[in-house]
Amino acid sequence: MDDATINSLKKLSTLDSCGDGGHFKGAVLIDFKKYDELPVEMRSHIGYDASRFLEEFREKVAMAWAEENEHSDRVNHSDKLAGLFAKAGFEYIHVEVINSEYCKKSCCYKLPWVIVTTKKGRIKLGWRKSVMNLDWSGSDITANGEILFKDQNVTKGKNYIHCWGEDKAVEYLKKLNSEG
Repeated sequence: MDDATINSLKKLSTLDSCGDGGHFKGAVLIDFKKYDELPVEMRSHIGYDASRFLEEFREKVAMAWAEENEHSDRVNHSDKLAGLFAKAGFEYIHVEVINSEYCKKSCCYKLPWVIVTTKKGRIKLGWRKSVMNLDWSGSDITANGEILFKDQNVTKGKNYIHCWGEDKAVEYLKKLNSEG
């Protein structure tokens, strides 16, 4: 397609963004008589779909780049999380690395969560913005987090607690490790 043809097309949507993945420019262009004959409201909906397509495409490219270029960062991060279990005295059998359950975007590819299988069962740990989510619902630990951590002014539930940093994660893991 030559430049003159491209310039004659109608823009359904454009995206020009600069962020974690670098600068991205994209456009959805068309020349389709049937589109031109649609009511304005319908064309607006189609334009919205084109915008969503561009954002999804940008994210797909950014994720492919992250998977190709940030693997060692991902491994280092998951090793660091697993190391917190060792600091807390857990003997672990297996570490499963999973994508963040808080953010599925490419910006968080290098910040995976871990599910650590210990003698007490499976315990999940991962960052959500400024706190770590510690979840022992897959383990044999029967302690209720709302009771066990009643003195902690953080979000907590029956089988989870949020940790303000690695030191708190180790502190809470030690407490869980001492429970039955």
